[in-house]
Amino acid sequence: MIRVSILPWLGAALLLAGCARPQAAAAPGDIYAAEPTLAVAQLLATAETQAQGSPGDRPGLAATLAALDGLGARPADAGADPVIGWRAQLPGPAAPPLRGRMLGPAYRRGMLEAGASVTLDQLFDGGRQARVAVATAGAAPIGIAVLDGAGKPVCPMNRARAGQCHWVPPFSARHQIVLSNPGPARSAYYLVID
Repeated sequence: MIRVSILPWLGAALLLAGCARPQAAAAPGDIYAAEPTLAVAQLLATAETQAQGSPGDRPGLAATLAALDGLGARPADAGADPVIGWRAQLPGPAAPPLRGRMLGPAYRRGMLEAGASVTLDQLFDGGRQARVAVATAGAAPIGIAVLDGAGKPVCPMNRARAGQCHWVPPFSARHQIVLSNPGPARSAYYLVID
């Protein structure tokens, strides 16, 4: 009796199947960072731009909102959730949100005047990955820094259209998230915390 291992053949077949697959168009979530908090911030900024654009861009808005649902994003303040208004712009019944993690990244929208900054306090659990990200809907940069309870930088100031910070706090403690607008005009931003 001759024994032949099928594992090498199976691996080669799977590899070839992956190569022969037609190239699919990138989903909105695929074109953004793999980091979920930054992806949520960028998706929110993109959705705002699409919602303010032409009515012909509604399929793009629908795809962006579906990617946002897929990441399990939820508003930090349900009363100030812009996503509700964006969903109302879509034709037909709203699709039910996809079920993801029980607690996904929380987001909030804010405005910063030119040259202004804001400091937000946030409690992060010790021993668990902490993530903070920010993005603007336009091309304007925004600064983000995170300080520990003693005022020492966990993440130094980063100025870009989108920025992020992730770390593992050694113990549960309050941190300060500092956002700044170095630009010459008022800017809307999306802050995402997970």
